[in-house]
Order: sequence, then C-alpha cells, then structure tokens
Amino acid sequence: MKRCLLVCVLSFILAGCSPTNSPQSANDSVSDRVRDARARNDAPAIWVATDFDSTLYLYGTMHLLPEDLVWQREDMQQAFDEAGTIFFEVDTSPERQIDATVLTTRLGLRDDGQRLSDQLDNYQRNLLEAAANNGNLTIAALDGMQPWLAAEYLTFAAAQNAGLSAEFSVDEALKSRAARSGKNVVFLESLETQIRASADLPDYIQLDILTETMERFNSLGKDATEVAEQWCVGGTNFLTEKLIKPMRSRAPEVFNSLLRDRNRAWSTTLSGFMEDSGTGFVAVGTAHLLGEDSLLSELREQGYSVQRYYAFKGENVIDTVDAEIIRTP
Repeated sequence: MKRCLLVCVLSFILAGCSPTNSPQSANDSVSDRVRDARARNDAPAIWVATDFDSTLYLYGTMHLLPEDLVWQREDMQQAFDEAGTIFFEVDTSPERQIDATVLTTRLGLRDDGQRLSDQLDNYQRNLLEAAANNGNLTIAALDGMQPWLAAEYLTFAAAQNAGLSAEFSVDEALKSRAARSGKNVVFLESLETQIRASADLPDYIQLDILTETMERFNSLGKDATEVAEQWCVGGTNFLTEKLIKPMRSRAPEVFNSLLRDRNRAWSTTLSGFMEDSGTGFVAVGTAHLLGEDSLLSELREQGYSVQRYYAFKGENVIDTVDAEIIRTP
C-alpha cells in the first residue's frame, strides 16, 4: 500500500476549513501569485540555514498533487544540484513499503472482534456510509479499521476523486532525482515512527479526526487542491494561517505528535550535519516548515541563520516561459 502522512490535509480538517479570504492582500489572488512567482522564480518556497562553513536548503514538499501541476522550478533544481546530501522524511522504497504494509496491518486493522461502527453513534454511522459510497469504498473494509486508518483511506479517496495523486508527489520525484544524480541520501525517521504518529494518538482524537473527515469528505478534494496551488506559488502566509495556527490551537496533541515532536527529532540530525562542512538539501512536508515550532524555528534555536532563499531577484532575470508553474492545458 502506498502510504504517506497527510499532514496538510489532516490540518485542513482539524481547522474546520471553511471558505475564507486569503490573509494576503485582496488583489493577491492565485493568478497574481503565479505571475509574481514567474517573475522571481522563487516558488515553491525554499529556506536556507547557514553557519560559517555549512549550507542547508529546506524545501517544503506536497504529498498529494494534481497530476498536471508543473512545480519543478529552476531555483529548486540549482539548490538540489549544489547539495551533496539530500534529507527525506522516510524511505519509501518497495522493500520499506512491504514493511509499512505489515505494520499498518498490525496497527490499523482491528483484531479485537469489534467493528469501527461499534464506536460510532447513529449520526457517525450514516456519515461513514455516505463517505464510503462517495469514495467507492466498502463499509466492510472500513469497518475493520482503527479510526486513524479509516480517516486516511477516506482522505485518499477524496483526493483521488479530485484528481490528486501521491504517485507523482514531490517527495517521490526528488527521491528519483537524488538516485539518478548519485546523491548521498539520509532519511530522518523510520516508517514506523511516521505511522505511529497517527496510530498512537488517543482513541478519542482518532475518532474526532475520522468524524471531521467524514463530515467534510465532499470538500476535502477542493481543499487539498487549494493547498497544492498555494504551495506552488509560495503562499506561505496562507498556508500558515489556514493549516498550522488552527491546528496548533485547536488540536495541540495532534500538532505535537505530527509536527512539533518530529521537528525536534529531525533538527538534532540536521544540526549534526551542520557541525561538519558542506551543503545539504532537506525535502520534508511543507507543514514542517511553517509557523511556531517549525523545523526552521528549531534550527534558529540552535544558533543557525535561517532565512527565505531567493535564487533570483528582480523581474525578468530568466525566461519565464521555462518557469511555467500553472497547469498544462
């Protein structure tokens, strides 16, 4: 089973995402941001951490993307090529995917003789039936899952309905690029650590996530598409306001498990790299690089200079046709 931790989508759910205006200026629409990003060639966002002899680029990725979204920009490619070591969240090779399937089966499928629907009231059971039907899933399959896994299956189904895919994710594209380029690759955590970040949440929190997933099933695809589009044009303010701040205040246990605690662990590994000399490139889910308790904040706390990275400044410094980031026809 292809699996990735859907931090951004789950954050949207926990934020109770409803249509609101972007916190950016009124005329700063997606199309405006696309135009501006073309001129600067600086989106999706990249940050850089430095000390006297080390450089570490940090690039926020998206695990789910529209298949026709062109996101590989020249500034990212140059930073990637400059780096000798590439850091990813987890190893998703076929061998590790087998391990993940075994662990997901053990942690996510019920073996207690109970059904998921036994934990739900009548309203929630009706939601489950509707979401399963709309997602082309069977009640029988979902009924054998723990709440966290059922929520992820439903989220994937909603994303697929909207034309989003994990098969062409940023993470997988960059892993392929790293292998083809002969880069030294380091994984920041094991698949078990990542899976347990969801599976070890208390039952009542898992049920809250599942309920909100079911309630918002029909809008999840649109929400995830909006997240991908804002990411693609460097909309960090929008993503912070819509994803990180609500999640941190409304669901601190989820925020701590999925983001804060993992950021702290990763920063220890990255500071070890910075103690040596060289250039590295970090590709992790974009939610890890936004707001308070982000990976950027952790690196600043350790004394490194961290700032937004702009490879090109000013307008019309490159051929913007080659920097196209809107969807192909």
